[in-house]
Amino acid sequence: MNEPQQPAPEQKPPEPPREPSLERPRAGWLFLMILAVILASDLATKYATFKFLGASIFLAPDGTPTLTSSSVYTLFPGLALEAALNLGAFNGWFAQLPWLLIGISALALPICLYIVLKSNHRPAVLVVALAFISSGAVGNLYDRIIYGGVRDFIRCSIRIGEQEWVWPNFNIADSAIVCGVAMILIREWYLARRARTASAG
Repeated sequence: MNEPQQPAPEQKPPEPPREPSLERPRAGWLFLMILAVILASDLATKYATFKFLGASIFLAPDGTPTLTSSSVYTLFPGLALEAALNLGAFNGWFAQLPWLLIGISALALPICLYIVLKSNHRPAVLVVALAFISSGAVGNLYDRIIYGGVRDFIRCSIRIGEQEWVWPNFNIADSAIVCGVAMILIREWYLARRARTASAG
Protein backbone atom coordinates (compact mmCIF):
# COMPACT_ATOMS: atom_id res chain seq x y z
CA MET A 1 0.00 0.00 0.00
CA ASN A 2 1.51 3.29 -1.08
CA GLU A 3 1.88 5.92 1.61
CA PRO A 4 0.51 9.36 0.72
CA GLN A 5 3.26 11.74 -0.32
CA GLN A 6 3.93 14.61 2.04
CA PRO A 7 3.79 18.05 0.38
CA ALA A 8 7.19 19.59 -0.04
CA PRO A 9 7.83 22.33 2.50
CA GLU A 10 7.64 25.83 1.14
CA GLN A 11 11.01 27.37 0.53
CA LYS A 12 11.30 30.86 1.87
CA PRO A 13 13.05 33.32 -0.41
CA PRO A 14 16.56 34.06 0.81
CA GLU A 15 16.82 37.13 2.99
CA PRO A 16 18.59 40.03 1.31
CA PRO A 17 22.09 40.66 2.65
CA ARG A 18 22.15 42.94 5.64
CA GLU A 19 23.62 46.38 5.27
CA PRO A 20 27.05 46.66 6.95
CA SER A 21 26.65 48.56 10.20
CA LEU A 22 28.84 49.93 12.97
CA GLU A 23 28.32 50.02 16.72
CA ARG A 24 27.99 53.46 18.26
CA PRO A 25 31.61 53.92 19.47
CA ARG A 26 33.12 52.78 16.16
CA ALA A 27 30.63 54.86 14.20
CA GLY A 28 31.56 57.93 16.24
CA TRP A 29 35.30 57.42 15.83
CA LEU A 30 35.01 56.77 12.09
CA PHE A 31 32.88 59.90 11.72
CA LEU A 32 35.44 62.06 13.56
CA MET A 33 38.42 60.58 11.70
CA ILE A 34 36.89 61.24 8.28
CA LEU A 35 35.83 64.71 9.41
CA ALA A 36 39.37 65.55 10.55
CA VAL A 37 41.07 64.26 7.39
CA ILE A 38 38.76 66.03 4.94
CA LEU A 39 38.68 69.26 6.95
CA ALA A 40 42.47 69.37 7.15
CA SER A 41 42.76 68.63 3.43
CA ASP A 42 40.26 71.36 2.59
CA LEU A 43 41.90 74.08 4.65
CA ALA A 44 45.42 73.09 3.60
CA THR A 45 44.63 73.07 -0.12
CA LYS A 46 42.85 76.43 0.11
CA TYR A 47 45.81 78.01 1.89
CA ALA A 48 48.43 76.46 -0.40
CA THR A 49 46.61 77.24 -3.64
CA PHE A 50 45.84 80.87 -2.76
CA LYS A 51 49.47 81.36 -1.75
CA PHE A 52 50.70 79.67 -4.94
CA LEU A 53 48.49 81.89 -7.10
CA GLY A 54 49.41 85.03 -5.15
CA ALA A 55 45.77 85.73 -4.29
CA SER A 56 44.75 87.51 -1.11
CA ILE A 57 41.51 88.72 0.45
CA PHE A 58 40.94 92.27 1.71
CA LEU A 59 38.00 94.44 2.72
CA ALA A 60 36.79 97.00 0.19
CA PRO A 61 35.92 100.53 1.43
CA ASP A 62 32.28 99.45 1.76
CA GLY A 63 33.31 96.51 3.97
CA THR A 64 32.77 93.83 1.33
CA PRO A 65 35.35 91.00 1.32
CA THR A 66 37.22 91.26 -1.98
CA LEU A 67 39.77 89.07 -3.73
CA THR A 68 42.81 90.34 -5.58
CA SER A 69 42.98 89.27 -9.20
CA SER A 70 44.06 85.68 -9.74
CA SER A 71 45.82 84.03 -12.64
CA VAL A 72 44.64 80.71 -14.05
CA TYR A 73 47.14 77.88 -13.68
CA THR A 74 46.23 75.05 -16.05
CA LEU A 75 46.91 71.55 -14.76
CA PHE A 76 45.64 69.89 -17.93
CA PRO A 77 42.88 70.73 -20.43
CA GLY A 78 39.60 71.13 -18.59
CA LEU A 79 41.11 71.45 -15.10
CA ALA A 80 42.90 74.48 -13.69
CA LEU A 81 43.58 76.38 -10.49
CA GLU A 82 41.96 79.81 -10.13
CA ALA A 83 41.36 81.63 -6.87
CA ALA A 84 37.82 82.87 -6.30
CA LEU A 85 35.86 84.17 -3.32
CA ASN A 86 32.24 83.08 -3.13
CA LEU A 87 30.14 85.26 -0.83
CA GLY A 88 27.08 83.05 -1.29
CA ALA A 89 26.27 79.38 -1.71
CA PHE A 90 26.46 77.54 -5.04
CA ASN A 91 27.25 80.01 -7.83
CA GLY A 92 26.82 82.94 -5.43
CA TRP A 93 23.25 82.18 -4.33
CA PHE A 94 22.10 84.00 -1.14
CA ALA A 95 25.18 86.23 -1.14
CA GLN A 96 23.08 88.93 0.58
CA LEU A 97 22.23 86.57 3.46
CA PRO A 98 25.63 85.60 4.93
CA TRP A 99 24.29 84.91 8.42
CA LEU A 100 21.71 82.51 7.03
CA LEU A 101 24.48 80.54 5.32
CA ILE A 102 26.59 80.61 8.50
CA GLY A 103 23.63 79.35 10.54
CA ILE A 104 22.89 76.49 8.14
CA SER A 105 26.56 75.47 8.06
CA ALA A 106 26.82 75.63 11.85
CA LEU A 107 23.84 73.29 12.27
CA ALA A 108 25.21 70.63 9.92
CA LEU A 109 27.80 69.16 12.30
CA PRO A 110 25.62 68.72 15.42
CA ILE A 111 22.71 67.35 13.37
CA CYS A 112 24.88 64.82 11.52
CA LEU A 113 26.67 63.80 14.73
CA TYR A 114 23.31 63.31 16.48
CA ILE A 115 22.09 61.06 13.66
CA VAL A 116 25.27 58.98 13.90
CA LEU A 117 25.17 58.57 17.69
CA LYS A 118 21.44 58.34 18.44
CA SER A 119 21.31 54.59 17.72
CA ASN A 120 23.45 51.69 18.95
CA HIS A 121 24.06 50.65 15.34
CA ARG A 122 24.39 52.82 12.26
CA PRO A 123 24.83 51.81 8.59
CA ALA A 124 28.49 52.29 7.65
CA VAL A 125 27.63 54.05 4.39
CA LEU A 126 25.44 56.55 6.23
CA VAL A 127 28.21 57.29 8.75
CA VAL A 128 30.71 57.97 5.96
CA ALA A 129 28.23 60.11 4.01
CA LEU A 130 27.36 62.26 7.04
CA ALA A 131 31.05 62.70 7.84
CA PHE A 132 31.66 63.96 4.29
CA ILE A 133 28.76 66.42 4.54
CA SER A 134 29.85 67.66 7.98
CA SER A 135 33.48 68.15 6.99
CA GLY A 136 32.47 70.18 3.95
CA ALA A 137 30.07 72.30 5.96
CA VAL A 138 32.67 73.00 8.67
CA GLY A 139 35.37 73.83 6.11
CA ASN A 140 33.19 76.41 4.40
CA LEU A 141 31.87 77.68 7.75
CA TYR A 142 35.46 78.47 8.77
CA ASP A 143 35.92 80.50 5.58
CA ARG A 144 32.68 82.44 6.04
CA ILE A 145 33.59 83.41 9.61
CA ILE A 146 37.27 84.24 8.97
CA TYR A 147 37.16 85.66 5.43
CA GLY A 148 33.52 86.62 4.90
CA GLY A 149 33.23 84.20 1.98
CA VAL A 150 34.30 80.77 0.80
CA ARG A 151 37.68 80.29 -0.89
CA ASP A 152 37.30 78.34 -4.14
CA PHE A 153 40.11 77.30 -6.44
CA ILE A 154 39.18 74.31 -8.61
CA ARG A 155 38.20 75.40 -12.12
CA CYS A 156 36.59 72.88 -14.48
CA SER A 157 35.71 73.71 -18.06
CA ILE A 158 34.75 72.12 -21.36
CA ARG A 159 35.85 73.62 -24.65
CA ILE A 160 34.05 72.84 -27.90
CA GLY A 161 35.55 74.73 -30.81
CA GLU A 162 35.93 78.35 -29.80
CA GLN A 163 33.32 78.10 -27.04
CA GLU A 164 34.30 77.32 -23.44
CA TRP A 165 31.81 76.37 -20.73
CA VAL A 166 33.17 76.96 -17.22
CA TRP A 167 31.66 75.37 -14.11
CA PRO A 168 31.56 77.66 -11.04
CA ASN A 169 34.82 77.31 -9.09
CA PHE A 170 34.67 75.00 -6.08
CA ASN A 171 36.87 73.43 -3.40
CA ILE A 172 37.44 70.21 -1.46
CA ALA A 173 34.66 71.06 1.01
CA ASP A 174 32.12 71.47 -1.80
CA SER A 175 33.21 68.16 -3.30
CA ALA A 176 32.83 66.43 0.08
CA ILE A 177 29.27 67.73 0.49
CA VAL A 178 28.29 66.59 -3.01
CA CYS A 179 29.85 63.15 -2.46
CA GLY A 180 28.07 62.76 0.88
CA VAL A 181 24.68 63.67 -0.55
CA ALA A 182 25.28 61.36 -3.53
CA MET A 183 26.09 58.45 -1.19
CA ILE A 184 22.84 58.99 0.72
CA LEU A 185 20.76 59.17 -2.47
CA ILE A 186 22.39 56.04 -3.93
CA ARG A 187 21.84 54.18 -0.65
CA GLU A 188 18.16 55.17 -0.55
CA TRP A 189 17.71 54.09 -4.17
CA TYR A 190 19.39 50.75 -3.46
CA LEU A 191 17.27 50.09 -0.35
CA ALA A 192 14.06 50.96 -2.21
CA ARG A 193 15.04 48.68 -5.10
CA ARG A 194 15.88 45.84 -2.71
CA ALA A 195 12.53 46.24 -0.94
CA ARG A 196 10.64 46.09 -4.24
CA THR A 197 12.56 42.97 -5.27
CA ALA A 198 11.82 41.27 -1.93
CA SER A 199 8.10 42.07 -2.10
CA ALA A 200 7.87 40.86 -5.70
CA GLY A 201 9.63 37.58 -4.82
